[in-house]
Amino acid sequence: MNGLRVNKTTLNFDPLNSLFGTNAKLTLYQQASKLHPLIVFLGVACVFAAVLFPFSKHRKRPHKQSDSAQALLTVIAPSSVAWPREYAGLVKHCASARSRTIAVSISSLIDNVCDGTVEVRNSAADLPELFSEKLVVYGWHVGLAMDMSWNWEVISTPLQTSMLKALLSIPDTAVVEHRERPALKRTHGASNPKANIRHACISFSVTSNLHLDLDYVPYYHFEASLLQLRAAVAPGTFSSLEFTTPVSDLAFLGAQFNICAIPFLPRRYVRPGTSARNRTATPLLASFHRILELLTVGPAALILENVSNMSKKYTVGLEAAAAHLEEDPAARTAFIQQWGVAGWREQRLMMAWEAALFSAGHLRRWVVVVRK
Repeated sequence: MNGLRVNKTTLNFDPLNSLFGTNAKLTLYQQASKLHPLIVFLGVACVFAAVLFPFSKHRKRPHKQSDSAQALLTVIAPSSVAWPREYAGLVKHCASARSRTIAVSISSLIDNVCDGTVEVRNSAADLPELFSEKLVVYGWHVGLAMDMSWNWEVISTPLQTSMLKALLSIPDTAVVEHRERPALKRTHGASNPKANIRHACISFSVTSNLHLDLDYVPYYHFEASLLQLRAAVAPGTFSSLEFTTPVSDLAFLGAQFNICAIPFLPRRYVRPGTSARNRTATPLLASFHRILELLTVGPAALILENVSNMSKKYTVGLEAAAAHLEEDPAARTAFIQQWGVAGWREQRLMMAWEAALFSAGHLRRWVVVVRK
């Protein structure tokens, strides 16, 4: 073993000396400490390159135009081979965008459905998820974009009704005596949505006495109408009213509020007349608790007999009415003769739209029974 002794100072080859020079007089520890910063720097650089390179590559990689077109085609079907100009531009824009999001213009969608350019493929399945911002197709998130024109229409309609209500504010007794009131109707059992499809008047009455649907009562009349109903109920008799309200956590003039408002805005093709009634902004503005207060608090107050959440039944009725309007030749022909093809398409879309809002949980439908 003594014959194999090696003197480190006379070693002919030293890898550290070859790196720093043969004349280096540094000890092994000094050489390693000088090499340490270089190794750390190179290691950190390699880690950053390995982490950032995939993300940088993903951001810069454009999406295939066919991918976004296929996703959009799954939800919206063009009536011809080629996409309308707005959707062709949207598909092209999505192909070059960084995010996998397809934002469809609400005004374009409604206008194109009414003029027959496009059609929603499966409104019952896709619209609720679309309204809840949960619709994902082939990895693409499909949503709605609110245009300035629709924003203004959504805002202006409640504002106009609120201003009229403020201008017409007079004592309640005078309101009941002198203001023009919507006529109360007498109903006989639960109504059939198909029977009223031509006039867009869907009702689910539950009594054979006085009945009022607040969805068709202008907001500046709704308090007077409830007071009239309260005064008209005879002792020992029942009365019912039905109405729609948004969910309590729906932010006023937020994105979901605006989407909920669309079925209650004035129609473009189906206009009110002697045989049809327009929806009003009352469901967007009236409070569930205020309605019950007007009926059950004060002189000649009514007794609250029953409150039912009829949202599911109402949704089924809307979907059945839309299907009947589309599939029944007699109902379709009669409606088109009165309102035109565009009005027929608009009515089907608005029924499907409203049904989807109930399915998504954004609206609730109530039936209240009172007695004196």
